[in-house]
Amino acid sequence: MQPLQYLMTTGGLLWTAACVLLGVALTWLAYRIINTIPAAWLCDYNEAPSEELLSGKRVKYAGSGIFVSAGAVLCLILCRLQFNKGYDIYFVFFVLIIMIALMIAVCDLKYTIIPDQFTVALAVLGLLISIYDLVRGFGILHSTWWSPLAGAAVGGGAMLLIDMIGMLIYKRTGMGFGDVKLFAAVGLLTGFPGTIIAFILSMITGMIFFCIILLTVRILARRQGGAEAVPEKTETAEEAVKPENAEEQAGEQSEEQKEQDTSDEGGGSYLAFGPYIALALIAYVCLYDFIYQMVELYLKLF
Repeated sequence: MQPLQYLMTTGGLLWTAACVLLGVALTWLAYRIINTIPAAWLCDYNEAPSEELLSGKRVKYAGSGIFVSAGAVLCLILCRLQFNKGYDIYFVFFVLIIMIALMIAVCDLKYTIIPDQFTVALAVLGLLISIYDLVRGFGILHSTWWSPLAGAAVGGGAMLLIDMIGMLIYKRTGMGFGDVKLFAAVGLLTGFPGTIIAFILSMITGMIFFCIILLTVRILARRQGGAEAVPEKTETAEEAVKPENAEEQAGEQSEEQKEQDTSDEGGGSYLAFGPYIALALIAYVCLYDFIYQMVELYLKLF
């Protein structure tokens, strides 16, 4: 049944209301899981957990959880509109996949780590729904038996290639190995050539967010520069009276600057690309029909 036609039915309206409740409930549960999983899951190998991780107060639903809930509700509604009557199994699996992808995005954004347990769960769900798709002969996700394996190999291989290029050019990792494993899991679901579409979506998503971050940083820098321009003239009188304090402040600022530089050097060694892979997977699932319609239109140009 077509999405808009399904939405106007009684069942469609009921499912839309259910998606609202389900999205909020599952997001709350996802935040609860992140706060209760072992601290070691959110650390690199052989790294000691911080006090924050051990406290169990890692993410607050009252903060970012509100926005994540709104996004989850929208994703579930879009997913249900595409995989409605007759495809309930797909919808159930995709709901779980969306929630795991959201947890991966939250963890990687805050701790720059993708728990292997989440990646394994995503891979298992992707493999199970792929087997179901092939056995039932629907051909929605895959047309051949080798498609999931090829998708995993191409997806993980692409991330590994980017990592190797980063090592050769910049002498440091371009991607974390967690991204490699995550995209291999994504490839099991998307298959081949779907994993190429997911890769392009992740790059586009990452580029959009990167531009937004750069624009935000520039706006904040200009505002801070304008606010500091006025006090600079008034501080000269105080500096003339108390030169010793000025020297002490300058020394403290130089030490803080050094600490900030060293922290920036350490933080720049890893690109948190996991959230963009997760968002690309969610977009692939929720906008499946639309994406392939756009691909067909593009291919007809040649």
